[in-house]
Amino acid sequence: MMERRLYRSQQDKRLFGVCGGIAHFLRMDSTLVRVGVVILTVCTGIPILIYLLLAMIMPKEPRWSYVGDGFDGFERTYPSPSRMNDLDSEIDRLEKRALVQEVHRLRTELGKYKSV
Repeated sequence: MMERRLYRSQQDKRLFGVCGGIAHFLRMDSTLVRVGVVILTVCTGIPILIYLLLAMIMPKEPRWSYVGDGFDGFERTYPSPSRMNDLDSEIDRLEKRALVQEVHRLRTELGKYKSV
């Protein structure tokens, strides 16, 4: 039996692929995970911090991780490998930039509360 590992999803992602990766690991629908994260964030605000932490810590899934798990019932077409590497590096750069911006925004928000 193949060992299950927790990765950020490359195929099922909206922002960083954390919810998609958790859903795949738990073998459930990613929409349910996303809805749960949104509800908990609205109620408590804590999951957004956990999400950002997981986005930095969780490794990206390797390209081969979905082979043989029952999700290969459709044809996938990918760009050439060199173009895919360029896209991956650009996405990585944009993800890091978005994460840095979110951290700065959170620091500003926390600074407001500290000064109160």
